[in-house]
Formats: sequence, structure tokens, C-alpha cells
Amino acid sequence: MQPIEFGGNLFMARADRTLFHPNTHTLLLSDLHLGKGAHFRQSGIPVPDVGEFHDLDRLIDAINHTESNTVWILGDLFHHPRSITHDQMDCWIDTFRRQRTTLKVILGNHDRDAHLFAEKLGFSIYPEPTNWQGIELAHHPDKRSAYRIAGHVHPQMELKAATDHLVCSCFAVQNRRLLLLPAFTKFSGGPRFKPCDALCFPIIGDQVLPPAD
Repeated sequence: MQPIEFGGNLFMARADRTLFHPNTHTLLLSDLHLGKGAHFRQSGIPVPDVGEFHDLDRLIDAINHTESNTVWILGDLFHHPRSITHDQMDCWIDTFRRQRTTLKVILGNHDRDAHLFAEKLGFSIYPEPTNWQGIELAHHPDKRSAYRIAGHVHPQMELKAATDHLVCSCFAVQNRRLLLLPAFTKFSGGPRFKPCDALCFPIIGDQVLPPAD
């Protein structure tokens, strides 16, 4: 885990792409995109379903490991609500109902018409932005905010060596007032940030690294 001080709070950036607030035992993440692989398969694109189950397993492991009392999902809980099947919902409901934690969500741009689905999973829905610990929680970034934690962007960065390079997801802090979370799902892309764009904390394997000097 990598400590990040932001908005007068100490967070721990975790390699599983979640952000943990130890003082309140709160876990924050964004862009879970439940059902993304299935939506692609329905469109004739042969995407395996292993990734979706792995994403949910990682989330449950993060909740259990941190012993979080509250989980915030900052947008795009689902990928395409209109394509969700009864079997998918039954599986997700069973998974979330086993967790003894408070579930909260701010719906994102992919969550149109998803209110009922989110509530069936046990989530309470909050407006964008919602003030929490002196920080705005939101799905969409807004650099005009005093302090905001957001998703949507799926930040990545490129690490280069003389003969090779590596693209990885990252936590990114812009202008000291905007903390961008990586997409929780590993089935995602995103823009590549440079050191001049943001203070980036790259996720490499099971570690979150500090920003490069």
C-alpha cells in the first residue's frame, strides 16, 4: 500500500485499485463496470467471462482484508444496465448480500436507468457530488472543486526503459485538488498521464509505487 495525503486526510492506495481511508474504515473505488464482458459477448465479440468474476473476487477480498465498514463506488457500477440478465443479477445479489458492510454508490455515465439494479444489490444512491470528510466524492472530475475524488478517466501511465516500456494503471493527483482513481475493472483502457500532467502513483504487480522523482 502507498500512503496518499489528500484534502487533510490520509489514504492508503492499494494495488487492487481501491483507496482505503483507515480512520473511518472506508473503501473507495470507481468504474467496476459489472456486465461489461457480457455486453461485449452479446454484441458478438468473444470476450471471456473470467475477468468479471475476478473483478468481483478482488472487490470482496479488498473488503475483507481492510475490514471496511463502508464501501463507496464512485460511478459506473454497471457497464450497460439494459443488457443485464436475471442470472447476472442473481449472482451479484448473492455476492453483495454476503458482505457485512454499508454499500454506497454515486451513479456514473454508464449507470443510466440503473437505480433499481443498484438498490437490488443493496446500494444506497447518493448525488454527485457528495461531501465526505471535507472532500467531494463524484464520478466526474472537476478541477474547480476544493478537493474531489473521482473516477471516469481510468488514468494510466507509461514507464520507459532504454529498450522496453510498460503501461500500467495509476492513482493520479492533479493540481493537488483532484484525486483520480484507477478503473477497478482490469478490462479497461484510459489516457496516459505524464509527470507534467499529474502526480502519478503507478500500480505494478502487488505494489503501488510512489511518484518518480
